[in-house]
Amino acid sequence: MRDFRLEDLEDLLPDTVRQIVDVIGFDATQKLVGRFGGARFPIGCGTRSAGERRLSLLREVIGDENTRLLVKHFGGEDTLVIPRCAAALREWRNRCFYAEMDNMVNSGESLRMALTLVAPKYGFANTWAWELINRRRNQTPQTQGRLF
Repeated sequence: MRDFRLEDLEDLLPDTVRQIVDVIGFDATQKLVGRFGGARFPIGCGTRSAGERRLSLLREVIGDENTRLLVKHFGGEDTLVIPRCAAALREWRNRCFYAEMDNMVNSGESLRMALTLVAPKYGFANTWAWELINRRRNQTPQTQGRLF
């Protein structure tokens, strides 16, 4: 199995989203896109009281620390356009999940134990994790043809 590389999804993820993920991580970015995806969101520098309402909205969704990181990284720009890219983020998340699962199994961990350890990291219930594993198995071509 090959390792996951972000470049594999370059056509699915806008540059802005990749930058946001680098700053606040996958989970917070998914929440941000889920709440504000498709919106133009002025970040500012966080120095004026007029921007406090927007910062408050961000804090509600991604927390204080992630809001601080976004302001530090994107502050001063005119407007941050938060892309609506839920399908691409799901695909990216699933590929990261597969890569981590593969690494654990290839390192000698059982599939069940790998699922127990990795699924919660991606917010998956055990049943959904197994569904993803089974989907990938069904997409993988069978190497042994019919014998008779």
